[in-house]
Amino acid sequence: MIVRAARPADVDRLLELMTGLARFEGYFDDFAVTRDSVLAGGFGDAPIFKAFVAEVEGTVIGMAVTYVVPWTYTLRPRLVLKELFINEGHRDAGAGRALFAAVAEHARHLGAGEIAWTVMNGNSKAEAFYRSVGGKPDVKWQNWTSGAGGYEDKC
Repeated sequence: MIVRAARPADVDRLLELMTGLARFEGYFDDFAVTRDSVLAGGFGDAPIFKAFVAEVEGTVIGMAVTYVVPWTYTLRPRLVLKELFINEGHRDAGAGRALFAAVAEHARHLGAGEIAWTVMNGNSKAEAFYRSVGGKPDVKWQNWTSGAGGYEDKC
């Protein structure tokens, strides 16, 4: 298995994996990501995310997508692991751990004070995986959302 930074040539496969995650997590009907948005967001003039891919025999089988919150209370960046997803047929073979290691190395390179991520409620396999790489639930903070566009008529 090879883990590497994603390249523009990986865009179609990244989009397939993102779509797979949207199905798995139950938000496929709201999924609006397109090939062009992945190209622009990850590989354009001002990328907003960095992705890593796991590859087996030339086929991309998993991804990790990250973005940086450049300044936090520690005066250091926070690396957010937005998505970690492995094709079902390749889970439990070390790809998630290898991708997480690449994300951790990226965080070290950035001088990030922490890596943060969310886990869907009830995803006990993900919880066990993240505990195995040193993660723990954040008991101090809750995730909140206004939903897609739900804030517009409130402000």
